[in-house]
Amino acid sequence: MWRVGAARVNITYFEPEIGLLGWGSSRHIAHAVESQLYARAFCFQSEGSPPYFWIEADICFITIALRQEVYYRLRKHFPELEEAHLMLTANHTHAAPGGISHHLLYHINMPGFHAGVFERYAGGMVEAALQAYASRRPAEITFSEGEFSPDVPVAFNRAIDAFRKNPMAWTDQPALAVDRRAYQLTILPEGHLINWFGSHTTTIQEENHCISSDHKGYASELCEEEGIVAAFAQTTAGDVTPNHFKFPGIRVHRGPTPNPFENRRIVGRYQAQMAQSLRKGGRLISSKQRAWWRWIDFSSVEVEEPYTRGMGKGRTGPGALGPAFIGGTAEGGGIPAEWVRLISVLARLAGLIDPPVHGTKPLLIESVPKRIFGTVRWDTLPLPHADPAIKYLQWIARQNGKYVPFPLTPQVLPIQIWQLGEVGIVALPMEPTTMAGKLLKERLAPFLAPYGVEAIVIQGYSNGYAGYLTTYWEYQYQRYEGGHTHFGKFILAAVEKSCVQLLEGEGEGAPPPPYISIEQAKKILFTHELARAIG
Repeated sequence: MWRVGAARVNITYFEPEIGLLGWGSSRHIAHAVESQLYARAFCFQSEGSPPYFWIEADICFITIALRQEVYYRLRKHFPELEEAHLMLTANHTHAAPGGISHHLLYHINMPGFHAGVFERYAGGMVEAALQAYASRRPAEITFSEGEFSPDVPVAFNRAIDAFRKNPMAWTDQPALAVDRRAYQLTILPEGHLINWFGSHTTTIQEENHCISSDHKGYASELCEEEGIVAAFAQTTAGDVTPNHFKFPGIRVHRGPTPNPFENRRIVGRYQAQMAQSLRKGGRLISSKQRAWWRWIDFSSVEVEEPYTRGMGKGRTGPGALGPAFIGGTAEGGGIPAEWVRLISVLARLAGLIDPPVHGTKPLLIESVPKRIFGTVRWDTLPLPHADPAIKYLQWIARQNGKYVPFPLTPQVLPIQIWQLGEVGIVALPMEPTTMAGKLLKERLAPFLAPYGVEAIVIQGYSNGYAGYLTTYWEYQYQRYEGGHTHFGKFILAAVEKSCVQLLEGEGEGAPPPPYISIEQAKKILFTHELARAIG
């Protein structure tokens, strides 16, 4: 018999002109709060097993810093809590305050590490977990799946040309080149639910200067009118968007209407209606409970067949981002395409390439050596001084390494797998594309089957963050998703191998990154307060 508890806690933090995380723009700031942000926690416990905590936050993504802070605090309440028994994820809204990472690339445009935001998020997630634990009751859990009709404008493949590069691509239609299934756990008799469906939480776009939980938050709001806790999480959303339509006079794609706030409600309502339908029926899952966890240094994973799918031996390398990363997508962000092409040509001419690891991607931003376009002297680059983030980068570059104690992006990240009855949840610190998720499921299915797992949910944006997870073929195309795939062309092979070794009890993990307290972070990082002081 299961014992399950659920709770939600408000984690909204607002101050005028606070920086928002998601679009990578210094102009993306908030002047108002359109909707509240919440942490939603579920505590699962079967007879004889320790409590497992699943927590989702209405934020862009979980950072390593946030993951470690929440775990550190929960250990004070549960000294026996293992890392494997805590799973954090995000609904991936692009309209929540940032400044929650210890790695410069993910807080430079906030600007800086923001202790107030970090505390609100961490404290709220811990409080939600404690409330969920206290509210545990005997329960049954059902698992169900449902598929959105192709004519429901809730998800489209925004990188269809890259998707079509996959030898196993099944369509050239954006509405069909996605996983249109929603997956759901429903807690009975209360009716609490976790619903997974992959679609970028980007109906509230860069031009909208407000804090918002976006369409997944709206789906939660609708369901929670009944007094339940309803979390709407992501699956393989890396190349999936609700913004598919072009409207006159609007530079970015939106959908299905020109009004972002109406789109939030429409797309959210579709998911809420699906969730309500999936609460009825479904199959009861058994009270089997198991968890696997490992830290992986993704900058140095050797891969081979069958993981490379006919490409022989290969390896990953230190994280690097390509020019396509700063080009953005059709739904927002980025510099003009002709600039991306020019930067790519110049980078190749300058020898900023690493074909064995990074393939066709020029190395624009190198995380470990902290080079941008081949130099650590970012202040010497001909960058537009009007952008505040550029001004801060140039100032930091003149401080001789101070305020940047870590790589620009994380290299050591966790992988985690849960078994809840006949359901397996694979939690990844990346944004998996549709095909990457499909191939990973196929790889892991025979290894999870002996444990009784019949259905697998791939959950991105979990426990940390380091860009995208594309297939080898999608990566070669080098559009936004490929440019934002950090560890090279064999990253999917590395993830597959690491997950299989984890399930098989083989291989070794990496030591976890050091825990940094908020007070320590304020002393060693570029912070919000420092940014204000230097103007």
